[in-house]
Amino acid sequence: MKTSKTFPFFKTIFLFVLFNSTCILNAQKNYFQQDVDYKIQVKLNDSLHELSAFEEIIYSNNSPDTLKFIYFHLWPNAYKNNNTALAKQLVENGETNMYFAKKSELGYIDSLEFKVNDKPVIWSYYSIHIDICTLFLNEPLPPGGSIKISTPFHVKLPSASFSRLGHIGQAYMITQWYPKPAVYDNNGWNQMPYLDQGEFYSEFGSFDVSISLPKNYLLAATGDRIGDVTEEVNFLNEKISETQDKINKYKKGGDIAFVSDMSFPKSSKEYKTISFKQTNVHDFAWFADKRFNVLKGEVNLPESERKVETWSFFTNKNLPLWKNSLEYIADATYYYSLWNGNYQYNHVTAVDGTISAGGGMEYPNITVIGDVNNLFSLETVIMHEVGHNWFYGMLGSNERVNAWMDEGINSFNELRYIQTKYPNQTLTSILGKDSSFSLGGLNKFKQKAQYELFYTEMAKQHLDQPCSMHSADFTGSNYGAIVYSKTAVLFNYLMNYMGQEQFDKAMHEYFSLFKFKHPQPDDLKVILQKYCAKNLDWFFIDLIKTTKHLDYKIKRVKKTADNQFNITIKNKGQISGPIALSALKDNQMKAMIWLDGFKADMKKYTAADA
Repeated sequence: MKTSKTFPFFKTIFLFVLFNSTCILNAQKNYFQQDVDYKIQVKLNDSLHELSAFEEIIYSNNSPDTLKFIYFHLWPNAYKNNNTALAKQLVENGETNMYFAKKSELGYIDSLEFKVNDKPVIWSYYSIHIDICTLFLNEPLPPGGSIKISTPFHVKLPSASFSRLGHIGQAYMITQWYPKPAVYDNNGWNQMPYLDQGEFYSEFGSFDVSISLPKNYLLAATGDRIGDVTEEVNFLNEKISETQDKINKYKKGGDIAFVSDMSFPKSSKEYKTISFKQTNVHDFAWFADKRFNVLKGEVNLPESERKVETWSFFTNKNLPLWKNSLEYIADATYYYSLWNGNYQYNHVTAVDGTISAGGGMEYPNITVIGDVNNLFSLETVIMHEVGHNWFYGMLGSNERVNAWMDEGINSFNELRYIQTKYPNQTLTSILGKDSSFSLGGLNKFKQKAQYELFYTEMAKQHLDQPCSMHSADFTGSNYGAIVYSKTAVLFNYLMNYMGQEQFDKAMHEYFSLFKFKHPQPDDLKVILQKYCAKNLDWFFIDLIKTTKHLDYKIKRVKKTADNQFNITIKNKGQISGPIALSALKDNQMKAMIWLDGFKADMKKYTAADA
């Protein structure tokens, strides 16, 4: 089937196809979310690698339902034995460190004595997951009601050689470490075991956390320091000065023997207690190491120009890479704010730590970064993890169910960041080589190609999966190839189709309406559709929910008598998404137009269509 339209191009140009409110309150009916306000006191025993703590929670029921019980996550128990959901997932993905770990390297949470409004309650472990428990309320909690839930707890920290919660020696990464209520939303309870493929979904609220540990530890955490912080600020300022001296020595080529010093100083016998407070977050993490170097800076947010503090904490061996880390934190905070909406907290922090997950892992206000081998890789990981303050942090989608809304959209922003800041960056950056390095022709491909190649490699083998699948259902390789890479490519395609101005308006509205909430896919679709004149079902249904392929081909180009062209395009794929038709001359793009997609086998464009 052929139809006729117009498209004027000059004869010397080569043509090809690039694939490359008030009325919107919520696409969810009767939206509500619970409030959970925490007060926690915790003490670190760095001889036994244990935490002793006490927690009080004010749980407010904003749902229309009367609650008779509350599910709690006890996620440190994910590291207790080889029968947990995490242990099984790690083995399925070929990771055996936990399976073969010594008993002393495992971890757990115990010493729980739950009370509600100071009265003991019955609780029990979930039938198949020891990292979930059910708290049976003495009295039903009606809509609009609140209760106080309290418990002591003790955590045996696992080895961080296979965990995100844990320690390597006396370097501590304290994440997902306290009892937390599962999310109750329109779908009911979202109790879930801890996994590291498919991450978190937690209730927003406030945290008031006091951390006690030996006095010579450097401590970084979610939230702002509160109370009398004079002594701690002086301690940090001394470390900042010492760190800057080290950096100056390194740059001047002086004595840099300190870079190889990764020994742990002896712990102070005197303890200190530092308190942190943060509102409108759904998690709290902290990191402690006596060896940390410290840098502090600031970034002015776009539009509001509000100043946000930037912090980095890193060990000696990584000083050559981390010396510029404040730049990466600041640039990520600026660009994500520019494209999506301003950062809402007072500080952004990145921490150098050894985590089994590799790369990095995000928490509100703060991220931990694993070892990397070059400056560009470090910047990419820091930027990506800082970006999760938007896509996971302030926009708290259900990562376990809709990982593409978190990792995928965040990876799209990562792609955009690199294209903006390093437009000529090639794939050689992955190896830490400059653009003249041509191993395997990698220097011929722009950085964006990594996302395309990762996805298309799986698709060519017919091993790809839909972006919208439950995270636990992805194969290990597809979690990266589809959730991260394919989604990034798709949103880049959508932005180019809509135009950056309209796309950015949509993302700002999405952020404005859903920050500190739990947006669903339809919420995002409704807002993007508002800023796009054409129907987007081809994107949200065909591209996100299926493995159908978008594939157009120029079948024929015929020059007319008046030096224009008739162009016949064939749809070889299964999706009628829009087509970007571009013209090149001397390897330079001279013109581009977007054409409506079509389902017919072929369609001809003639000179009257432009």
